[in-house]
Amino acid sequence: MLQSLAIIVTDAREIITDQRGCYQSALALPAGTSVLSHLLSQLAQAGVQKTVILSLYGVGDLGLDLRNSLYGMELCLRALPTPNAGRLVDAVAVDEISEVCGDVFVFTENLNIDFSLIERLVQSSESNLVVVGRAHSQRSLHLLMNKTLRLTAILPQGSVSGRNVSVDLSPVGVYKFAPKLLRSIARNRRRRSNDDLEFFETALGRQAYEIHVMHGGTTGRHEG
Repeated sequence: MLQSLAIIVTDAREIITDQRGCYQSALALPAGTSVLSHLLSQLAQAGVQKTVILSLYGVGDLGLDLRNSLYGMELCLRALPTPNAGRLVDAVAVDEISEVCGDVFVFTENLNIDFSLIERLVQSSESNLVVVGRAHSQRSLHLLMNKTLRLTAILPQGSVSGRNVSVDLSPVGVYKFAPKLLRSIARNRRRRSNDDLEFFETALGRQAYEIHVMHGGTTGRHEG
């Protein structure tokens, strides 16, 4: 059994290298280091045992340059057969969740993440966390939470807001979940036709599992 698993949903078509091996895409950092490689290295350094990359539209040559500096962390690549409206739903449905007895970390957006955030996620005593930041687009989901930062609802853009709604905050695409919660949702989402809002509606309906909010600190979204 695994104590920790990370799941990364990405698009292999966004990773393009030039003749010098430098990344010329939305997943690029300065000096030609890809955001994906950087995140894998951070997860390995934080002690995550295994990472599964779920790639939209096939894996292509995705794995050729990703196995350096993994510090013994196991890496697996899986192709998602079709594009999905809710990346979080597809991430939850993978078979690898059955191997985990500890923490599951899920990344559904292309972000440049500061290592301190990874450490905070790993070290947090909370089993279920949604990392939040400023709303980044008109499609953003908004959060409803109480004074203890317990998540009580996630609302679509344009919803009627009350005084307890943090309308300027939304999920950034970084999560930490207990495998029991994910397995309970995956069993009821076999067709994987649902979006992330429906995922949270299901998760928040599981009264045995509290979900809390963590502020993201320094994360950078990479746009094409």
